[in-house]
Amino acid sequence: MYTRVTEDNFRNTFLASDYKNNFSYDGLTALYDYFSELEADLGEPIECEFIEFDLIAIACEYSELTIDELRDNYSVDKDIDVIEYLQENTIVIEIENSDSVIIQDY
Repeated sequence: MYTRVTEDNFRNTFLASDYKNNFSYDGLTALYDYFSELEADLGEPIECEFIEFDLIAIACEYSELTIDELRDNYSVDKDIDVIEYLQENTIVIEIENSDSVIIQDY
């Protein structure tokens, strides 16, 4: 059984969970937009072929970090553009009006 996930219930589900501090409000919007675009790129969902909304998997697989946190966590030299470096190695989701980005952990 599947439920269509809207932007509001995507954010509200996270904000009501133990993972409410993993992502900012704007970060959750960026994540929702990313998954919506991914679903569209995969084609129109047919019956049971929706992308599964797994809150725990998302919380464990993605992190919202500042540029300085990214440099520290991934040991990226100060002379290297950390976003460009990460885009070559993983998924980077930019957050509007924020100094943070969301990356797929690797």
